[in-house]
Amino acid sequence: MAFGFRALSFGLVAMFALAQQTTYLAELDVVVIDDAGKPMVGLTQNDFQVRDDGKVVDVKTFDEVRETEERAVARSIVLLLDDSGFGAGNTSTIQQIARMFVAKMAPPDEFSVIRLSNRRDEAFGDRLEALLRIQEYRSDALPFFGRETMENALRAFAKVARTVEPIEHRRKALVCVGVAEVCSMTAPSGRYELLWKFWVDTIGALSRSNASVYSLEPNGTPRRTNVTRDSIADVTGGEVFLNINEMTRPIDVVRRDTGNYYILGYWSPQSDKPLHSLDVKVSKRGAHVRVRRLRGEVS
Repeated sequence: MAFGFRALSFGLVAMFALAQQTTYLAELDVVVIDDAGKPMVGLTQNDFQVRDDGKVVDVKTFDEVRETEERAVARSIVLLLDDSGFGAGNTSTIQQIARMFVAKMAPPDEFSVIRLSNRRDEAFGDRLEALLRIQEYRSDALPFFGRETMENALRAFAKVARTVEPIEHRRKALVCVGVAEVCSMTAPSGRYELLWKFWVDTIGALSRSNASVYSLEPNGTPRRTNVTRDSIADVTGGEVFLNINEMTRPIDVVRRDTGNYYILGYWSPQSDKPLHSLDVKVSKRGAHVRVRRLRGEVS
């Protein structure tokens, strides 16, 4: 009798421990382009290798999203206009960039405009609403308050991500137009460590909604026009565009990345870590992968 009770107790403990290690299906959107910058189409599940925190995981679900002349892809693009005051004098430039994005949108695209410091703006609306917000936008709506302004931007990114999260199995683009301190801020460290909890919350919200940040900096410091290591664009699988003189390429890249990509699902054990590192490789010559480098746990 005592042996049976001990066996039962051991079984219950084991079941509880297993429950504590509950797995869930993590979804990962992956853009793959060739040497010419064109989408690499027709890849199969076996062409991908995914590592989560350095460990190879088995891809359980797989889907290719591909736009063709016969089939239009529904895109989800949110334009976030930096009105922090740090880039004072950029009002007309940023308005022009935003209007060019609006001009490229067409059904079945879902597109909205948000002014970062305006808490009334939501990530939905029609073309008219977008144009009205652009018309009312001012680059110096608020003074730049350093950490407080960066915290506000992270909160805005997270809020938008949660708004678009219910749109499942779709890569979304959050396009931030403004200064690097806001649109492509880097992971907190040192004196910015007070931002850490907001950074973790935002990266988690972006990964759960399959949303990537793209940063358009009209007056950015000249450097290589791709993602800056450890910026919010880099870790979410987006891109940084600097000193924009010709807007065709940034718009085309955002539309390419939200119209041609792969969705991979894998079972991932939960852990105490707030953020997981990700790495994806494709076994095809000339393949260039754009994918988030961090994801958050399911909340």
